[in-house]
Amino acid sequence: MVHLRTLPEALADAAASGEGYVFAGPDQETPRSYAAMREASRRAASVFQARGLGRGDLVALIIDEAEDFLIALFGASSAGLIPASLHPPSTSSDRRRYLEATAAILRNARARAIVTTASASSELEELRASCPDLALVIATAELRVSPTPAITADADDRPSSSPVGVSLDDVAFVQFTSGSTSAPKGVVVTHRSLAANIAAINGPGGLASSPADSAVSWLPLYHDMGLVGMALGAMYCARPAVLIPPQTFARRPAVWLRAIARHRATVSFAPSFAYGMCARRLTARDLDGLDLSCWRVAGCGGEPIHVPSLAAFAEKLRAAGFRETSFLPGYGLAEHVLAATFAPRGRPLLVEHLSSEELTTRSVAVQHGAQIDGAGIVSCGPALPDHRIRIVDENGDELPERAIGEITLAGPSVMRGYYGDNELTAHAIRDGWLHTGDIGYLANRELFVCGRLKDIVIANGRKYHPQDLEWAVEDLDGIRRGRVVAFAARRVGLADRVVIVVEASGGVEEAILTHSIRQRIADVCGLYVDEIALVPGGTIGRTTSGKVQRQATRVRYERGEIG
Repeated sequence: MVHLRTLPEALADAAASGEGYVFAGPDQETPRSYAAMREASRRAASVFQARGLGRGDLVALIIDEAEDFLIALFGASSAGLIPASLHPPSTSSDRRRYLEATAAILRNARARAIVTTASASSELEELRASCPDLALVIATAELRVSPTPAITADADDRPSSSPVGVSLDDVAFVQFTSGSTSAPKGVVVTHRSLAANIAAINGPGGLASSPADSAVSWLPLYHDMGLVGMALGAMYCARPAVLIPPQTFARRPAVWLRAIARHRATVSFAPSFAYGMCARRLTARDLDGLDLSCWRVAGCGGEPIHVPSLAAFAEKLRAAGFRETSFLPGYGLAEHVLAATFAPRGRPLLVEHLSSEELTTRSVAVQHGAQIDGAGIVSCGPALPDHRIRIVDENGDELPERAIGEITLAGPSVMRGYYGDNELTAHAIRDGWLHTGDIGYLANRELFVCGRLKDIVIANGRKYHPQDLEWAVEDLDGIRRGRVVAFAARRVGLADRVVIVVEASGGVEEAILTHSIRQRIADVCGLYVDEIALVPGGTIGRTTSGKVQRQATRVRYERGEIG
């Protein structure tokens, strides 16, 4: 029987271990024990309470620095608040669009406070005018000094229960999956589902964590893989973890591998694109003296698993001691906290190759955009212990093995629902089963993921609503109002190719308009657009209700009729 603990309880237990985080900056590494993090979080909780925030108030965390983010998260949890992670702006340009999208999320969630950096606090303070429930914007520096005595504990300074009576069925945090402008989707994760998922991840059916393990991660903490899989996963089992800023990895991927080698880390996760980036960009100098023989679990998920990228990485790093059997593919999503499956540890990648004819005869998957491009489909393994997977047809009836349909999940890791949206929750969770919107099949109880029913774009391990990308650029000069379509060109086993189709109104040179579109989406969403197709008026069709025909446009693009 797994002993489940709330976030404050797990932090209290970790504080007694002597382990902790190492926060890696540009020039130095700063160690912080879990005991120090707990003390800092208790001071933060006192600040929240002194500022008038009460149990159940939602607090938005817009913080790009890992230590401050975790202190605010732990502090809000200890105070009985509901922390919600929102991604910080990616650049300093075009903040207006970013602020409008953030304001939409805050209004929908009825957020009571924002915690952010001092440099961003004055700008975010302006959102109070359009967010009637938003009472406070708190700078992270304020959380460092407690205005009142910290929350009391038992005599041994290790409380047997959570401060302010936090229970397993309370909300641990809300994670906004993409920041949809019209209806933000906030995934509600309880302490119970968080603890159950981490226990399954760390257990014998997952990583089989032991006292010898340690982690290194560059993944952002507003991403479920970075927060749950790396930062909280290490803390719950009282293992050390090194956290690297994502922008440091983006500038020089070798920093990630050097940190693994230097700290003799055993566990690190990343989407496929990161392994591919390393294979392309690592130089002979980067490889000199590198020893990755310690790396036993190289997790891979968050986007379609690209076999050639993993193979290229393994080939390039073989001389550094990396073993191809260290790759651990998995499948999951924020609505399931994080992981739902893992492949067996220590096994080479299990890859199946399907023809278009096989996809057609097995299901209706092809009409949803699962394109075959010669790459294999990787097994993501069986369901985690105490969790279940079914493949169902459009009527919700269970399909036999090797029949392709929608992936549905059940078990203790399924989210409570979407924050403040009962209708969307009822659509996603039916009779206890989470309908993921992803399509795949089971073979020998192992899951193979083929594509998605939904319009979601997955790039670099993050999910984006196409409406957000369309909304971000529709007011640019040279674009016909409401005549923008964004979608993912999908190929089984490969990452999505992000495409924007735009009806140009004239008056702006094509090169300038293309640059403006790409720059705007990078500024607002932190996303690189692979292709921008400027098309004549009337190319993009509309439904009878006036919506753009996104799927029809995507099909025409993939046929070569546009773009």
